[in-house]
Amino acid sequence: MTRDDPALPATLGQFPKSQEPSSDSLDNTEWLRSVFDRLQRPLLAYACKLLHGDWDLAQDCVQEAFVRLCREPRERIESHVDAWLFKTCRHRAMDIHRMEARMKTQTEPAAIDSLSSQEKDPGSIAMLAEQQHEIEQRIADLPRLEQEVVLLRLGQGLSYKQIAEVMELSVSHVGVLLHQALTRLRDVMSSEREYHS
Repeated sequence: MTRDDPALPATLGQFPKSQEPSSDSLDNTEWLRSVFDRLQRPLLAYACKLLHGDWDLAQDCVQEAFVRLCREPRERIESHVDAWLFKTCRHRAMDIHRMEARMKTQTEPAAIDSLSSQEKDPGSIAMLAEQQHEIEQRIADLPRLEQEVVLLRLGQGLSYKQIAEVMELSVSHVGVLLHQALTRLRDVMSSEREYHS
């Protein structure tokens, strides 16, 4: 999904030919473009994880979030747009999970390849892929809320306050969940290292 992609919300950067855009609407369009450029990839990665690797559904979630952003008054959400978009994606993903549960269908996971083959030699890529897969497996074994906090904090770099807003929790609850998740991960990883030593 790129700026020229037809999947991009139609209201982003397009004006009716019969009317000249005001300077406010141009400013708003540029703001929307900058938000899209900055958050598209992190939102896609987050939504893809929430949707168990279904890239198409993740794109739908992100597109819906940006469509909703285009409908919102900028001044109402500009100060917390990052958290607002992650929260909107999360809610859409939860809606999809509920719908799939009712339909009792399962999707097949698709992998996101985040490594550039030009940057790494094949041995390094294989080792990093194995380590990444192991960490992802351990994260997947965590309780759902802990998984989500880890993904938002470590995967997307959101602050505790932003995570609290996205997940509709208190900041202190986010801290507790993150602490519990990291403690579990550390314990599992260290016990596996001891086992293999």
